[in-house]
Amino acid sequence: MPLSPLLMVLTIPSPLLVLLFCNSAAVSSQLAWTQIYVGSNSQVDLWTQKSEGCRCNHDLLRQDCACCVPQGGCQCGALALNRCAQCGLEQHCTNMCNVTIKADMLLARSNSTFGQIKSPAMSGPNYCWYTLDPGYERRVELQIYRLINVGHFNGSSCVSGHLELVDSFGQGSGPRICGKDERLAPPIIMFADRESAVLNFRIEEATSRSQFLAYFSFTSLTNVHGLAFRPKGGRRIEHTICDWLYQDFSCNKDSCTLASPGFPGIYGTNLYCKYHITTSSVHTQVRLQFLTLSLPLNHCGTHYISVYQGPTSNSPLITTICDKSKKDHTFPGPNVLLEFRAGAAIPPYDYTGFVATIEFIDDVSTQSASTAATLEVSPYPAIAVQRNLRNEQTCEMTIKSADIKSGHFDLRGMQNWKTNCTIRFEGKEPEIVHISLFNYVLKASSCESFIEIYDGPDVRPKDKTKRLCSPVENHARDTNGMFRERQMFVSSGNHMTLFVRRLMANNQNEETEFLDGAYSFFNVLERGTLQPETLCDVNYNGRSSSSRGKLKHPGTEQIFWNVEGQLRCSQNLIPATNQSISIKVISLNKMSSDLCYTECGDNGCRCVKNATSIVDQLYVISTKDDILSCICGDFQAEWLPVTVKSWSPIKLVYSVSKYSWSNKGFEYSAEYSFKDDMVCGYRVINQHTGILESPIMIRDSPLNFYYHQDCTWLLDSNVERHLTIEIGSSQSRPCTAWNISIHEYSERSDDKAGQVLYTFCPRDKNATNTLPWQMNIVVIKLRAMTQTPPQYYIKWRSDVDRARLSGSTAHTAAANRSLKLTNNWTILLITIIFVYVKQMKNS
Repeated sequence: MPLSPLLMVLTIPSPLLVLLFCNSAAVSSQLAWTQIYVGSNSQVDLWTQKSEGCRCNHDLLRQDCACCVPQGGCQCGALALNRCAQCGLEQHCTNMCNVTIKADMLLARSNSTFGQIKSPAMSGPNYCWYTLDPGYERRVELQIYRLINVGHFNGSSCVSGHLELVDSFGQGSGPRICGKDERLAPPIIMFADRESAVLNFRIEEATSRSQFLAYFSFTSLTNVHGLAFRPKGGRRIEHTICDWLYQDFSCNKDSCTLASPGFPGIYGTNLYCKYHITTSSVHTQVRLQFLTLSLPLNHCGTHYISVYQGPTSNSPLITTICDKSKKDHTFPGPNVLLEFRAGAAIPPYDYTGFVATIEFIDDVSTQSASTAATLEVSPYPAIAVQRNLRNEQTCEMTIKSADIKSGHFDLRGMQNWKTNCTIRFEGKEPEIVHISLFNYVLKASSCESFIEIYDGPDVRPKDKTKRLCSPVENHARDTNGMFRERQMFVSSGNHMTLFVRRLMANNQNEETEFLDGAYSFFNVLERGTLQPETLCDVNYNGRSSSSRGKLKHPGTEQIFWNVEGQLRCSQNLIPATNQSISIKVISLNKMSSDLCYTECGDNGCRCVKNATSIVDQLYVISTKDDILSCICGDFQAEWLPVTVKSWSPIKLVYSVSKYSWSNKGFEYSAEYSFKDDMVCGYRVINQHTGILESPIMIRDSPLNFYYHQDCTWLLDSNVERHLTIEIGSSQSRPCTAWNISIHEYSERSDDKAGQVLYTFCPRDKNATNTLPWQMNIVVIKLRAMTQTPPQYYIKWRSDVDRARLSGSTAHTAAANRSLKLTNNWTILLITIIFVYVKQMKNS
């Protein structure tokens, strides 16, 4: 096995001194760097021992060529008789510019994976590149120790030239340095973490001589001196420059490690790196310990670490870390976000970034046993744990809604949990039980371990709704850190039971089989009927629900702990026949979004935004998903209350663009009321003549009170007559406020309304329509969304067309005569056939 690159330097048989040191044990102090320099006047450079006195490889008769280092040095040949270079790079002796250096090639030619880059002394403007390919299981390390006329730092960034190391990902800026005449001791250290890297040497101004000198090393990723540092336990997020994901179940019992890009070298410029830390359990906390923290002093405005309690930078900011002020931090889950921001590189480039460990701590505690099974609740969030066992093989726990309405249960908190465990959820009338399973691990074979859910207070086969058999494993999050689809169960009554059977672990190091999740007791009378397969969609029915009630924002119960991203909950209010429903939004938090604002007018309040923008909003929609009113952004508080009154079902939709347990959505309060009235609905009318007039309605509120009407009348005159319909109004309103339409009858639609024959707008004042002959069934619809109740009348009559009627009578008489004649001839023919058949039989 070849020696590591840095140790191989020590084997060079010359007075050349190479000093290697990296204090990986004392990581709390500033990590040292590798110092490489020539320490003897008897050696010309890294690969040349003497400038002459050795046989020339290109001409064996000559003895005036340079003498090379025995291990790894090769003569430059006729172009530079007095110099040696590293074997594999000797063709670049006189002009080391635009070069590809491969570790595998160097190892084969010189038995080394390190070397020196000495750029040509060139006049600017000019440019050179150096591609460094480390090969398998190595990383690129650069040590810059000399800069001559390579741009300059203007106080905020490098201008007129720079030296920059960019990795193969091809995005963002790598470490970028500059300097007029710098002898760097110790050198500036750079690392590239992804496959090959490119060192760009760029001069953008007129210079007489610009040059840099550097050492490179393809450092093994198994290097024990810390120079091969890489994050532990995390996963780089694809298609990002420097984002990482750390999950509790990936770290197992060991701590994870994260670091700034390129550690222990200087990190890149203008970086924005995100480190997502997620937990899969409610009670798991995150402990963050900085082992090394080295950021430029007095530059907290451009070089800093922000820690957020949540998945995005819109989440609450916990702390900001900069300079060298490292300390330990502990945060609750389920999401912690570290954002590392770095501006331009700051001379003298003596900082290396940071290294931190992440430890996931399970904070589930149990109390001493007592004489009865009770409930203990932890402060964040509610956790139910068992406190009593009645025998050696079973454990039981009862969670009552009288004690707490929602919470979290975790069997890992039961230190004496035996083979069989029963958890009973006991609600009060008219409550139901809502359960969500977050995490479970059953490792036994062939269903020796299992979880069973029963819809009722006891473990009875007829009540079993689900069985999960071992081996099976589920985590709240997937490998990308996203919450998985929720496993939810809803009882039909006020009881639900969980029965868990597990096998004991064989040793302490083996993971214990467990189950954890959340529960909520849901009052159907107060909060509506929870819809199947939904988290928060409910129905209020005019005849079965309370006639009046309050509505409020969801998302505060522990059942929402594993919700992340967009949250949409709807409260569907369904009036019965001859009923109306009113929704009044009373109060609402400001929804801070520059992407949306609210406008209120005669046709309701509307959210003005880009069609593709997803923003926080509260809106009322019809059964056809027409938005009747919408509130978003920084609306005017004096616009409240906003009320919508309807005679058909409407929904109040609560939509949060980015929900998380640590950063919940906006708050609101509203009221609803069902009232008996016959203003609007669906009516079938069989009268040949009649009139419909708008009812008298008094506005209940002077501001932002809207009437939504979707009325349907089916006129069935049931005679072959001309149907004439007259519509009129004393109002002069636009069609968007309200209109009346006449439709053909159609069996294909629920309301029997087919193609539109005519639409009446209030500004028409009066219109009369005579429908085609025999069109004796039509549908009339009134649609309104307005602050002013519609005023209208609809008259209809069925007129007899005597010409058509007489023509129809003559035609019928002729048809009857023809039918009678036909019948006579048929009888005669049958008689003849009968007589003939009878004669044939007699003969």
